[in-house]
Amino acid sequence: MITSFLEKPADSPLMPIPETAVNIYTPKNPFPAEVMSKCRITDASSPNYSWHVVLNLKGSKMAGKYRIGQSVGVVPTGRFNSAEFNYAHEALNNKIRLYSITSACWGDDWKGETVSLCVKREIAEDEETGELVLGVDSNYICDAKPGDEMLVTGPVGKSFLLPDNPLDYNYVFTATGTGIAPFVGMLVELFNQGFEREVWLVFGVPYSTDIMYNEEFLYFAERHPNFHYTTAISREQTNARGGKMYVQDRLEEHQDGIAPLLAQSDTLFYMCGLKGMEYGIYPWLYRIGSNLVNLPDGLTVADIQGLSRNAPEWSKIERARDRKRLFKETY
Repeated sequence: MITSFLEKPADSPLMPIPETAVNIYTPKNPFPAEVMSKCRITDASSPNYSWHVVLNLKGSKMAGKYRIGQSVGVVPTGRFNSAEFNYAHEALNNKIRLYSITSACWGDDWKGETVSLCVKREIAEDEETGELVLGVDSNYICDAKPGDEMLVTGPVGKSFLLPDNPLDYNYVFTATGTGIAPFVGMLVELFNQGFEREVWLVFGVPYSTDIMYNEEFLYFAERHPNFHYTTAISREQTNARGGKMYVQDRLEEHQDGIAPLLAQSDTLFYMCGLKGMEYGIYPWLYRIGSNLVNLPDGLTVADIQGLSRNAPEWSKIERARDRKRLFKETY
């Protein structure tokens, strides 16, 4: 368990939340951040290799200036960016990837001089040729060793932040996979500022070995009765109908507690992870009559329940969500 960044040291003053800044460093002017530490955050038996990587920002203009909910870009270098190594998919080379920031604005060091990322190795096969495809940036980051230098850009993003007065709201956080990253820092910021309202976290993964930061979330749950944490393990658990257990099924299972919360105008809903989460979560929101999602003209709740994932109506549904209360980062 990584406990050092969860609660402020008693002798360390709490820095104020910074103003939102973007693109302090660009691809033409990246910052050379040193890798300070890394640790595996999926179980050793998991087929998914995910790491918590801490970068040193000391001396940079980004130190103390990023917000949780933003992303950092990593400039791909090294062997995975080599045309010889990656000959089958050279289009993957030289593309900066964005990774959601995991650390609160105070960093893992509580001085704002570090930033941490949650990165999963991308390992796949080409559908046509069967050739191995390795993610250029993800494998580069996961291979990095303490002391290595990594070129970073950013921070990027303004639409997935906590509000300026975060202690005045309730929250429902939903995540799949590495989409869990921003919620780690959000919870750190909330609880270290004395958050006393309600917050739910529903985290979906395929296998129990894939649960990242589980001990950290349990640490908060044991100390804060207003934090409700549950997981949805799709390949190991079944929902009430006998199907696979997904995030929307856990939301439904706990809707007696969550639905009244969502009916309040001071409750915010955040969704981060694999694209497709909305296909299950939006219909559940319609079923409970939540005003986070409004019915587009010409559609009924029954129509939405049976929509296929490639249905054109989804674009109308997306435009009709309440963008002031429902925040989404899917990929």
